[in-house]
Amino acid sequence: MNKFISKKDLLSWLGKLRETRRLIAPTRVEDLTLFKEVSRVEDIVFDYQNTDLPPKQFLFPATETIFSIEKKDGRVELVPAKVEKETVIFGVRPCDAKGILTLGMPFLEEPGDPLFREHREKTILVGISCLTACPECFCASMGSAPDDPSGMDIMLTGVKDGYLIQVLTDKGKALMPDSLLSSVDTPKPPAPQVSTVPSKGITEKMRQAFDDPYWGRVADRCLHCNVCSYVCPTCYCFDVRDYGGKNKTERVRSWESCQSPGFSKIAGGYDPRANKGTRMRQRFAHKLLYFPEHFGTMHCIGCGRCVRACPVNIDIREIIQDVQKLGVKEK
Repeated sequence: MNKFISKKDLLSWLGKLRETRRLIAPTRVEDLTLFKEVSRVEDIVFDYQNTDLPPKQFLFPATETIFSIEKKDGRVELVPAKVEKETVIFGVRPCDAKGILTLGMPFLEEPGDPLFREHREKTILVGISCLTACPECFCASMGSAPDDPSGMDIMLTGVKDGYLIQVLTDKGKALMPDSLLSSVDTPKPPAPQVSTVPSKGITEKMRQAFDDPYWGRVADRCLHCNVCSYVCPTCYCFDVRDYGGKNKTERVRSWESCQSPGFSKIAGGYDPRANKGTRMRQRFAHKLLYFPEHFGTMHCIGCGRCVRACPVNIDIREIIQDVQKLGVKEK
């Protein structure tokens, strides 16, 4: 038997959550589907394959004050930023839940980032299994699946007139009342097939291809628009700047990209990645070599957003296939 919630009860439950928490859900904005804070549950979109942007911005905002220095009554005080309200992100796809888990690894590794930790602790993820897949999806090759509940607090799977529901964590149990659930013998629909890429052994092949001129050839197509970083659920490069006033200075963290010229420049002016080829290699080496070696998992979750967004068709699936061949050739 499976637990079931009707769509009517689901919408009623979301409406009550919105009264006390920040409710984020997929909404339609012109021809895009984006996660946004909703003021009416009627605005929530249910018929989507995946959102155009991941929910990363609600745990790692594009621009965020991380602390301020304030002068008051002759004293100087450091005031850390706080997350004021609990957030429920509804409609998260399995790849994006894995993205949030992956994004958290560097931020939560000791000594950890206290602001990200507070964001994560005050965020509840309510996911929906994928019943169809985008042509660019390859999550199964990156350690996930269209019906993978990993990282979710509550997982829904669409069936006739409602959803099969899995309440997976204490956060989820505290949020979902049993009175809304019933038991049904409706089977879970099969997960859709997604395309695959030859990711097995790619970490070692990336090391073998480190000095290959291939990276320069790929980089010749890059326009430095950085969209690949900004649509990625796991990219976390950032810049830090101080903005001062008369009695208060704020330290602000903003998204950046390893593809930006000068991103790696250090004191004295030396830039270890001064050309496009080394920056292109860094992007894929971080995802397929450095991050797996340090954290034991790929830094890509196979959502395919960078494939769809790149204006010059730089495709991580093709990169993986090409590097596998480079590795064979160099043996």
